Amino acid sequence: MLKKTESLRIQGDYENLVRLNKNYLKIAEEKDYKEGIILCYINISNISATIGNYKRGLSYLSLAEKELKKVKSSVLKARLYQEQSQLNGVIGLYKSALDLNAKGLYYLKNIPDTEKRKFYLYRLYANRADFLYKVNKADSSYIYLQKGKRIDGQGVLLNTLLAKHHLMYTKRKDSALIYLQKASEKIVNTGKANVQSGFVYLTYGDYYFTQEDYKTALEYYNKALDCYSKTNRLYNIPGIYESIAKTYKMLNEPQKEEEAMQKYTEEKTALEDIQNEAINISIDHMLSDKEEESNGAQNKIYLYIVFIVILSLVIVILFYRHNKALRQTKDEFKSEALLLKSRINDSFDELVGLAKKNDSTFLVRFQEIYPDFCPRLLEINPKLGASELTFCAMIKLNFTSKEIAEYTFIQHKSVQQKKHRLRKKLNVPTEQELFIFFDSL
Repeated sequence: MLKKTESLRIQGDYENLVRLNKNYLKIAEEKDYKEGIILCYINISNISATIGNYKRGLSYLSLAEKELKKVKSSVLKARLYQEQSQLNGVIGLYKSALDLNAKGLYYLKNIPDTEKRKFYLYRLYANRADFLYKVNKADSSYIYLQKGKRIDGQGVLLNTLLAKHHLMYTKRKDSALIYLQKASEKIVNTGKANVQSGFVYLTYGDYYFTQEDYKTALEYYNKALDCYSKTNRLYNIPGIYESIAKTYKMLNEPQKEEEAMQKYTEEKTALEDIQNEAINISIDHMLSDKEEESNGAQNKIYLYIVFIVILSLVIVILFYRHNKALRQTKDEFKSEALLLKSRINDSFDELVGLAKKNDSTFLVRFQEIYPDFCPRLLEINPKLGASELTFCAMIKLNFTSKEIAEYTFIQHKSVQQKKHRLRKKLNVPTEQELFIFFDSL
C-alpha cells in the first residue's frame, strides 16, 4: 500500500489514489484492523493537503492520532509525525514542523524492518533539509541532504534539492546542473504532469536564470507552472508566478511582468487565506496538547512527592560524605541557570523579530516560550481567536500601540479599539494597564 500510494502521489493521479485508500479503508474497517485504518487516515490527509485542503488534512490527522493511542506501532507514529511535520511546513509553521520531524526520526530508531526504516528515513531527511532552509540554516540542511543521499543517491527529490543548494549557496552551477540531470533521468514518465517534474522544471528555471538565459528560464518556469496547476499543488504556484515576473523584468517586458505579479498576488492571497485557517486549527491542537500534558502532570504529582521525599532523605544521609560533590553540583546548576538565562534572552529577541515582520509563526513560537500564557487567557474567555491571542502576546512583550499598528499594518485608532474590546472580553478594569494585567498572568 505504501509503494502504490507513493507512486500515484508522484504522478498526481488523485482519483486512483483516493479510490485505492478508500478500498483499503473499507477492508481495514471490516476486519477491525486498527493499523490499516490509521494508515488510510494518514494517506487521505496527505492527499487532502497536497491539493490545498489543509483543513481536511488536519482533520484526518486528528482521527489517525486518536486511533493511534489504541495501538503500539513505531512505524505509524513515525508516519504520523512525518505527515504532521509536512503539513505544518506547507502552512509556514517551520519550527513546529522541525519539532514534529524530530519526533518522527526518534520513532524510526525503533523500527526493526530495514526496508520500512529506509523508506521513511529518506523522506524525513529530505523534509528536514527543506524546513532548515526555510529557517536560514543552510549548513545544517546540507548535512541532512547528504544523509538522505547515502540512503537513496538516485532519488529525484534529493538530487533536485542538492541542485538547488548549489545554486543558492555554493554558487557552483556545474554541480547544480549535474544533480539536475541525475534527477531528470529518474523522473517517472507516464505522459502526465507529475509533482517530481514540476520541482525539477522549477529548479531548471532557476539554473537558467542564474545563467542569464532568461528565455529558457521562462520556458521551464511555465512547464513547472503547468505541472503544479494540473496536480493542484497550490503551495508552489505563487512562487512560480513571482519567478516568472522577475524573468519578464529581465526581458524588459513590463506589461507581462505586471500581469505575472498580479497573478502572484492573487494566488498568494488565496493561499494565505487557506493557510491562516489551518494555522488556527494547528494552534488549537497545540493548546489542546498542552492541556493534556498538564492533566497528565497532575496525575503524577503524588509519585513526584514520594520521590522528592525519598531523595531528600538520601541527600541528608549522604550530605557529609558527598559535600565536595554537592558543591560541584551546585556549580553546575549555576552554569545551567546562566545558560538558560542566555537562551531566554535569545528567544525574546527572536519573538520581537517575528512580530516586527508580522510573521504567521509568531504566536506558535510565543506559545513555545510562554506555554502558560494563552491557556490562562482561554480560561478567562474560551472564545478568544488566534488574532486576539497574537494581539495579547504583543502587549505582553510591551509593544506600544504605535508599534503594534506599524507591525500589523493597521491604524493606531484600530489598536485602541482592539484594546477596548479586549478589556471587555477579559474583564480588565479601565484603570488597570493591559500590560500589567498580562504580566501578572
